[in-house]
Order: sequence, then structure tokens, then C-alpha cells
Amino acid sequence: MIQIEQAINKLNKKVTEISLIAPTIQLAQKTRKIIEQRCEDIDVFVPIAKEDALNDALRIARNLIEQGASVIISRKGTAAAIRNAGLNVSVVAINQILSDYIESIEIAKYEKGIIAFFSYDEMTDDVRSLCSMLSIKARYYTFKNDSDCERIVQQALADGAVLGIGGVMTQKYSEIYNLKHITIENSEVSINNAIDTAKEILHVQKEEAKKQNELKIQLERYKAVLNFTHDAIIAVDETGKVDVINPVAEQIVKISPGYAIGKNIKKIIHNSSLFDVLSSREKQLNQLMDLNGTLVSTNRIPIVVDDKIQGVVATFQDVKVIQENENRIRRSLHEKGLVTRYNFDDIKGESVEIKKAISIAKSYAASDSTILIQGETGTGKELFAQSIHNSSSRKGGPFVAINCASLSSNLLESELFGYVEGAFTGAIKGGKIGLFELAHKGTIFLDEIGEIPIEIQAQLLRVLQEKEIRKVGSVVKTPVDVRVITATNRNLLEEIKSKTFREDLFYRIGVLNLTVPPLRERDNDIFMLGRFFFDRYMGNEKTEYMSTFDNIMNRVRTYKWFGNIRELQNFVERICVLMKYHGNSYDFEQLASNFINKDYDINGTGKNNTEEVGVKQTAIAKGNDLNKWEADKIANALKNNDLSIQKAAKELGISRTTLWRKMKQHNINV
Repeated sequence: MIQIEQAINKLNKKVTEISLIAPTIQLAQKTRKIIEQRCEDIDVFVPIAKEDALNDALRIARNLIEQGASVIISRKGTAAAIRNAGLNVSVVAINQILSDYIESIEIAKYEKGIIAFFSYDEMTDDVRSLCSMLSIKARYYTFKNDSDCERIVQQALADGAVLGIGGVMTQKYSEIYNLKHITIENSEVSINNAIDTAKEILHVQKEEAKKQNELKIQLERYKAVLNFTHDAIIAVDETGKVDVINPVAEQIVKISPGYAIGKNIKKIIHNSSLFDVLSSREKQLNQLMDLNGTLVSTNRIPIVVDDKIQGVVATFQDVKVIQENENRIRRSLHEKGLVTRYNFDDIKGESVEIKKAISIAKSYAASDSTILIQGETGTGKELFAQSIHNSSSRKGGPFVAINCASLSSNLLESELFGYVEGAFTGAIKGGKIGLFELAHKGTIFLDEIGEIPIEIQAQLLRVLQEKEIRKVGSVVKTPVDVRVITATNRNLLEEIKSKTFREDLFYRIGVLNLTVPPLRERDNDIFMLGRFFFDRYMGNEKTEYMSTFDNIMNRVRTYKWFGNIRELQNFVERICVLMKYHGNSYDFEQLASNFINKDYDINGTGKNNTEEVGVKQTAIAKGNDLNKWEADKIANALKNNDLSIQKAAKELGISRTTLWRKMKQHNINV
């Protein structure tokens, strides 16, 4: 055994999370052998100062803690000393059991005289019973510290003891006072029990640390939201006292930081309506109010826990800031929407379904008619729209894209058609050009067309029919030459039946129809697209991990990809990030298993229509088949390797921990 400084400094490695301090060479050798057999990552250390082994053990423990040890295992006396020293570490004692004493008792029964049993705690009843049955004249002595230990050895001699049986500490004083002594060595059973206990403690520590870290992250996240959101936020308790207020609110209310905490809201905001919400328990949304001289839009939300009102949270936005942000959003939409990046060569796929869609889209590029692109979320509808534009006679003109679901009704109207100066409060000087005008001689792409409010649909219909727009606040009509492409993931025929989408507009935007197939209908493309994204993200490192990636893709081959190409791309990106950071040591088998078995509604709509339920039930059935396949594979691996966990895990290409977890999941016992 080597000294701790050599183990830590000379070998230049961090100590293991669990370390064992063995007071004797014999215990160290035995524990090391057990640790090797169990394939555990546990370092073993031995105090070198025989005459002062306890203090040397404490010195070792302190050094281990500094180097990162979380749990220390040792014999009872040494463990107690470490625990009593108040060190910041969990301590596990190797408890002594009857089998540890068998050899010593066998010797003791032939001694003529009193046998002194020394122990840190009260001697176990089974040892006492065995001594009684063998008619051994036994006396039992306990100690708590070094001075106690010396005293009980002296007392045993005074009582006429001819043999002492105990540990390293009593051995030292027995040698000093010439008392014959047998040092008890721990059995493999007690050592294994201590190791198991230490591992359980370490697991609990890690889980608790993980929870604490998650809580800390969550608190920091809330703090970041509170301090850096554009909204002013004030929260009061059930009595109306302010317990949360962020910097934006303090600026609007015009008070110094921290001044409001603990004060009644009436002293901070004289015309506050928060007490009304405390009484009514009803939320108040989009209310305008004068907040200490600033016109704001406010929401007031009651906090109800177990049907009891606990307070109110209010958010405020300066109306001027809202208007400035809307103008900035408009400018960024214009800058982003005038550029196209994709053409048909960027649409990857070899399946019949995607080739058919591309062929149809190319034929549409030669026309100037309106196109309605339908497809689930993530199928690449805008990719097709840009490709059609770049293959058309309008490719030299602008391509203007807008997501119709991202803007309110009023903002969408002014965004699409523009407005004149003075059209409404907050309108910028000189007015603003609309997206249809920006798209003149080019293409406008209206994504999420099914989200357009019914009143805007009527105006859009007129633009499509008359080829001219009228700005908000103006009576002047402006001719526009624009090719209109729309897209939706909704069933517009159902929207027409429910009176949320105009039938005449549907036929106007859908002169040409293009359906982009979902990824689950493009089986031949899934692996190819996965490889495409894998090559993009891994770059020069792709060769090293190609085999692992192919195994993962084979593992998820039955998944339905409800998020389509976007979901596949995100999944591959996640794999690549983990590969770059963890290499092949990461449990990608578990990642794939979790991914396959997740519960996911098509398009995330949460609707339980027949088609979606059918797809979901099919996915569940496939998941059950995979579970059976996985259970059978594990059972066969165990059978092939004589029930050896280590060998079976190696055959399956997973860690022993993962194999244990999966065996528990599938109720497989050995």
C-alpha cells in the first residue's frame, strides 16, 4: 500500500468519490481484492504511522476530502473518529458480524482465564450468546476515544484478562501493557455490505445535488426572466404587501431599487386595482391605466393555491415601448423576408413521394397562379415556396415571407397592406409600406394562412381579385404585381365548415395545390436525411462516429417522426452534440429508447381525431413490439453468457448499469 500523498499527487489523479481507509495491511489487501472482483472504482489507503494510526487516518481523510472524496469507508473506531472530527464527508463503518469472530472465539475457548472483548459499540448479542454456549469467561469493554481505549485495556488486565480480542486501537495498548491480543479482521460479507451502503449514499447525494442544481437553475431562470423581461412585474401577497418587483417596474413607478418590498401596494401605486383582484379572484387582462404618469397596458392575475387566494401578480408594459417594439419587428420582418436561400437542389430525398412533390412544384414554377402548400409542421413548406420562387420568372424579384400566426389582427393588417401617417395612435411619421408592396414583381409567402382572422381574410380576397391594395387609413388604391404562395398545416375544409375560414378565399388561394408528404411516408429518405444532417454537424469527426450513428438510426427506424424533418434534424443535432462531448461513452441506446417511446400527438395539436388517434395507437403498438424485442434480446444475451451481467452487457454494447436498469424495466431476474 502506498501513502496518500503518493496516491494523489504522484499519480496525478483525482481520488475516487468513494475511498476506503484500512487500519491494517490485511484489511487493505482483502478490500482491494473484493473491489477488483466487483469492478468498483474505490481507492484504498492505509495509515503508515503505526504508533499513531488514528491521527494518521484523520490526516488521510482530510486530504481525501480536499481532493473530492464524497464517502469514506473504514472500520468502526476509525469511522467514528472521522465522524466525530466534524469533517464534511459521509462515513460508512464496516460493521463486525458474528462470522468475523469465529476464528478468535475458537482460540479463546482453550484459554484459561478471562477473555476481554473490546469494541467501539456494545458487543452484538450473537457473539455474547456463542461465548456463553462455549462457556468462555468473557467480559465486554466499550470505548469511544483513544484515552477510553487505553483505560479499558488497563481495566481488563486488572480484571485478570489473559487475552484481548478487538481492533487496531486496542491492539496498540495491549502491546504496550503486554496483554495477548487478537485483532479481528472483517469478513467479505461485512466489507461488501459497507461498499453497498457507501454506493447507496453516494447515489442519494448525487440525486440530491442534481435536484438542488435544478432548483438553483430554475431560480436563476426565474430571476433572469424577472430582471430582464421587457415587462414590468409586481407581485403582492394576500394582504396587498409587495413581495416581488423587478427593475422595469421600479423605473416605471419611479422608485428606488428595493423600496417597495414589504410595503402596501397602495403606498406605491395609489390607483392600484390589485385589491379588486384579491377580492374577486378574477383575472383582468389588457387593461389601460395611468401608472404614476406613464400610460401602460396591464394584466392582473390572481395566485390561487388549494382554492385559497395567496396574492396577485401584475405585469405592465409602457404603451410607447410596445409601439416602438412593433415598429422594430416590422423592420426586421422586412429585412429577413426579402432574401431566399433555397432551391430545389436543397430538397433532399430519393423517395417516390418527395420526387413526385418536387416534380409538381417545378411545374408550378412556370405558372403565375396562386399556390396552396399543405403539409404537417416541419415538412419544409417554406423550402418548397422559396424553390418555386427561384425557379420562376420572378426569381429576380423580392421574396417576402410572413408567418400570419405571429401577429395580432391589427398588426397583421398594417403589416400586409401598410398604413399612412396618422392612421392610428403610434403610427410612424410618413407611414409605412406594406409587405404586398414590398413583394411587387416578386412573390409573397403567407405561412400559416389558416390563422388569419376572418376580417383580414376579406381584405386579402379583394387584393387577390383586384390586384391592388389600400393602406390602412387611406382611400387610395395601389396596384401590385405579386405571385401569392400560401401554406398551412390545418385542414382548411374543416375550417370552412366551422366558419373560421372563407370558402371563396380557399378557392382563390388554392388554384394550384401542393401537398408536402410527411417524413413517415418517406421511409427511404429518413436514413439519408439523417446522414445529411450528421455530416453537416460532425464535419471532420463524422468518420469516427459513423457506425454508432448508423446503429442509432436503425434503432429509431420505426419512429413516426411526427415533427417531420425539423424533428429529425433536432434529434440528429442532439446526438452530434452528445458525441462531441461524451464520445461513444454516452448511453445512446437509452436515448434512442426514450425517443421511440415518447407520447407525441401529430403536429402537437392535441386533437383526438380518428386519424391522429390511429397513428398514435400504431406508435404505441410499435413501442410495445420494441419492448418485447428488447426484453428477448437481453434474455438471450444473459443465457449466452451464463447469466454474467458483465459479459451480457458487453455483448449488447451497453454498460452494466444500463443493463441492470433495463432488466428491472422488463422484470428480468437472474
